[in-house]
Amino acid sequence: MTLKRDIIAVLVGIVIFIGLFGSLYTVKLQAPDNAVVYVDHDKKIYYAPPYIDNPVNSPDREPVDARKLEALTLKEARALNYAPDRASREKGYFVQQYRSLTSYLLEKIGLTKPLPSRWTNNGAWNW
Repeated sequence: MTLKRDIIAVLVGIVIFIGLFGSLYTVKLQAPDNAVVYVDHDKKIYYAPPYIDNPVNSPDREPVDARKLEALTLKEARALNYAPDRASREKGYFVQQYRSLTSYLLEKIGLTKPLPSRWTNNGAWNW
């Protein structure tokens, strides 16, 4: 009987540990392979559509000629060995800060509803 209690105690301890410390860690979702990006073949880089479609007037932003860009999936851009645009990456466009680890685990076991994703199932950006 003590082995059964020990196992239950360890499991309860793991659940408490995840519950307490899981709220400190944020799960990050990476852009899916089918996410549409804008590719600059001359510079061999790709941009997140929000960076191109919603330009921010800031002095440090490099001008982008949208006429030279081609829409490809992220998988296709990576297959060409293109790199993400530095500013798009620094602004966090390719990663979604999703939710705490505890909430994420509750979602996976069906106790909470999923949050809206930054990307739709067909690869469009949900902005």
